[in-house]
Amino acid sequence: MKKLAVLIAVALLTACALPQTTVRTGSAPPTLIVKGAPPGSSLFVDGLHMGLATQFDGNPKTLAVLEGTHQVEVRLGTNVVYKEKAFVSNGESLTVTVVPGMSP
Repeated sequence: MKKLAVLIAVALLTACALPQTTVRTGSAPPTLIVKGAPPGSSLFVDGLHMGLATQFDGNPKTLAVLEGTHQVEVRLGTNVVYKEKAFVSNGESLTVTVVPGMSP
């Protein structure tokens, strides 16, 4: 009888699940838009290659980043054609405009 009570208690406890929680912030993550990047140039954020800079032109694709300060670079081959240290906060969109002929 004691074994049956233990088995029933174990069965009841295994049927219980832990509560599931979801944390959401009220605003969208910050985004980065690159305008005027030369064809074939690459976007680097904090030293990490994000892909071709032209794909993040905001039409329709943008790059979601974490809130905070970031080092943004656009490179064409080994040449840095744009460089900026920028702060972005939640819900904000930073537009980087690369001007041809201007080097950092």
